[in-house]
Amino acid sequence: MLLRRRGAKVEDRRKLWSPELQEKISKQWAELVRDIKATLSEDPASAKAQALAERWQKLVEGFTGGDRQIQAGLNAMYADRKNWPTQMEAKIPFGPEVEAFIGKAMAARKRG
Repeated sequence: MLLRRRGAKVEDRRKLWSPELQEKISKQWAELVRDIKATLSEDPASAKAQALAERWQKLVEGFTGGDRQIQAGLNAMYADRKNWPTQMEAKIPFGPEVEAFIGKAMAARKRG
């Protein structure tokens, strides 16, 4: 039942998505990933890393609409990334090093 409601919520969010919005968001993700890759050697608790974590969170919230169930679904999906089909993995604009860095930066936000 919960999965069905979450799926309906994602479908409702999808209706708000246009090709123009997708292009804009894809560009924002590409810029963010580029900036994170340039920061991988820095402390995840640094001001620069925290600003990147904030940008990341805003992009995610743009997708989820701030809905905790959709966020939980995304978290579960990414936790199972090792089991994704190859074609799905190829669509993600960042690799494990970016994911690990942003995870550390997010954890530093919670501690701070």
